[in-house]
Amino acid sequence: MGMASSRIDELFEKVQSTLVPFIAQIRARENAPSLDALSGKFNIDAQKDACQKIVTAIGFDEGHGRIDVSVHPFTMSLSGADVRITSRFSDDEWYQGLMGTIHEGGHAMYEQNLGDSELSLDSALSMGVHESQSLFWERHIGKSRAFYEWAQPILVEAFNTDDNKFEYSAEELYAAVNAVDFNNLIRVEADELTYPLHVILRYNIERDVVAGKLDVADIPARWNADMKSLLDIDVPDDTTGCLQDIHWSCLAIGYFPTYLLGSMMAAQLAHYCKVAIPDMDDKIKAGEFDEIRNWLTERVHTHGKRYKSLDDLLLAEVGEELNPQYFLDYLKEKYVPLYKVE
Repeated sequence: MGMASSRIDELFEKVQSTLVPFIAQIRARENAPSLDALSGKFNIDAQKDACQKIVTAIGFDEGHGRIDVSVHPFTMSLSGADVRITSRFSDDEWYQGLMGTIHEGGHAMYEQNLGDSELSLDSALSMGVHESQSLFWERHIGKSRAFYEWAQPILVEAFNTDDNKFEYSAEELYAAVNAVDFNNLIRVEADELTYPLHVILRYNIERDVVAGKLDVADIPARWNADMKSLLDIDVPDDTTGCLQDIHWSCLAIGYFPTYLLGSMMAAQLAHYCKVAIPDMDDKIKAGEFDEIRNWLTERVHTHGKRYKSLDDLLLAEVGEELNPQYFLDYLKEKYVPLYKVE
C-alpha cells in the first residue's frame, strides 16, 4: 500500500525545483492581499453554527456522525454509520475553525462512503489517499473563489454584528484566506503554497537519518539550513524548528510524505472532476455539491482497498498515475493573479 522512496524522491524533486523559485518570485511582489477579513471578534457558537451548516451542505452526513470541539481537529470512524469529526475555534479569528471543519469533513465523507462490510477491502486505501479527500474539499472547494460566492452570505450572517462589522465581499474573503505568510515557521500553520516545502524538508531529513547519512544530533543544524535554503527563513530555536512536530517522537517515520502526496492527488482529482463536470464552479457557487461528492465516491470512496496503491487507483480511475504537474499548475493558476505576477 506504500510508495517507494525512489518514487517519492522523483515527485518531491519536481515540486521543490518548481516552488522554491516561484515562492521567491511571489515574495518579491508588493501586492499582498489584505488580511483584515480574518481577524476581529467572532462568537464561538456562531462559528460552530456556520461550520455545521457548511460541512453538512458539502455532504457530511450528520445522521451517521456528529461534530464536536477538540484542541486539535480529527476524524474518528467507528463504522460508516458512525463517523465523528471535531474542529477548534478561536474568538479572534474564524478561518482555522472553518478550514478544520471542512478538512475533517472530507476525511469523514471518505469513511461514510466506503463499503459497509467488515472486510479489509472496505477500508481506506492509504493515508495518502485519505489526505487527498480532506484536501480536495478544504482546498479545491473551501479555498476556491466559487466557494466564497456561495459561503459569503452564510459568514456575513454569522459574524456581522454591531460590535464586529463583517461586510467583506466574496473576493475579499477569497484573497484573505489564500494569502501567503512568508515568515511562518510552523508546518501546521503554513499556507498551501509554502506547506509542500515544510513536508519536503522533513522527508529529506528522515530519509537521510534512516539511510545513515545524517546523525540525529545533527538534525537541528540541518533543519535550520534547509529552512533557509527552501523558504529563506531563519529559525530562532528548536521549539519552532525541529521539535515542533510529534511524529518523530512517536516513531512515525515516513508519515510526513502522505500530506504532500495527498495534496498532489487532490489536485489531480480536482482536474478530472472538472473535466467530468464542466460547470463545477457554477455548482459550487450555487451550493450544489452532490454531483461533485458522487464523482469522488465513484472514483475513490467505493473502491476501498480494491487497488494495490495510490498510483494504481489513479491509473484505473482517471487514466494516469500520480502526476505532480496538476498540483503545480493549480498553485500557479491561483497565486500568479492573486499576487499580480507578471
